Parts: sequence; structure tokens; C-alpha cells
Amino acid sequence: LVHYGTQEQKDRYIGGVAQGADIWCQGFSEPGAGSDLASLRTAARREGDHYVVNGQKIWSSAAMHADYCLLLARTDPHGKRKHDGISYCIMDMKSPGVEVRPILQITGESEFAEIFLDDVKIPAENLIGAEGNGWNIAQSTLSTERGLLIFGAVERLARSFELDAEEA
Repeated sequence: LVHYGTQEQKDRYIGGVAQGADIWCQGFSEPGAGSDLASLRTAARREGDHYVVNGQKIWSSAAMHADYCLLLARTDPHGKRKHDGISYCIMDMKSPGVEVRPILQITGESEFAEIFLDDVKIPAENLIGAEGNGWNIAQSTLSTERGLLIFGAVERLARSFELDAEEA
């Protein structure tokens, strides 16, 4: 949102993110796609002032608790490359047609969920960036997310070295 959202999107959503009042999930991965994010089949077609979305997402962290979803959907199935025609939007998780099913782990706990989308209407104003530019925006999102994970891993490793040095 910071880099690609409209001013209206920033005004509406960033406060809730910054205060921790809103929970967000990612609707990126799909069954049968493995790590090939660009092969997504969730489809969004423009109908007037909204998109109608159908498809399924999987391995969405905290989706069962989320208020909003950063959703990738194919708005143009005729792109030259499979990365073309993917759009990035904000979906309200309480929208009619959204069904969330937690994925139970061996412990009985659930960190991830599947999201089923059946004629979900997403306002066109919830499109982030230009239609069809979702691949580039998703890469930005993932690089930020992975950067934070790497930072945390480096901090843990540095602390481990400190403890080892103290013990030695």
C-alpha cells in the first residue's frame, strides 16, 4: 500500500495496519501450483464498478482471523507471458462468497487456511496499482516480507554467536 496504493487506500487502511487493529493475509498460493505463483487460476472479471472473483487460495497464514486479504487474481487470461494479466487487490474477508477453512496441523493447531472464492465482489477502487501489474507488486511485497525474515534470522544468529562466545 505504501508504494502502490492510492492516497484513499493509504488513508483507509494504513492506520489499522500500523495500530495492529486489522489483521491481513495473503491470497497468493493456489492448490496444484507449488511455488509457481504465476500459474494462478483465480479469476477476476470486471463488471462495472467491481470485480467478480472465483477461485481458491491455500496456505494463507492467519486467514481464519484476517479482516482483509491481499489477493492476486488473473484479470486477463490472454497475456503473452503467464506473469501478465495478474492483478493485485484488497479483499474484505467478510465479503459474501468468501469461505475460509483452517488447515489442521498434526498438533491440532491451525496457522494456515484455504480460502474459497465464489462470485466474490471486490470494488474496483480496491485494485492496487494498475490492472495487470499485480506480478510486479507481488514481487515487491514478497521481497519486503523475505527481507524482514532474513533480518530476523540474522539477528537470531548474531545473538546465538554472542551466547556461544559468553559460554566459551
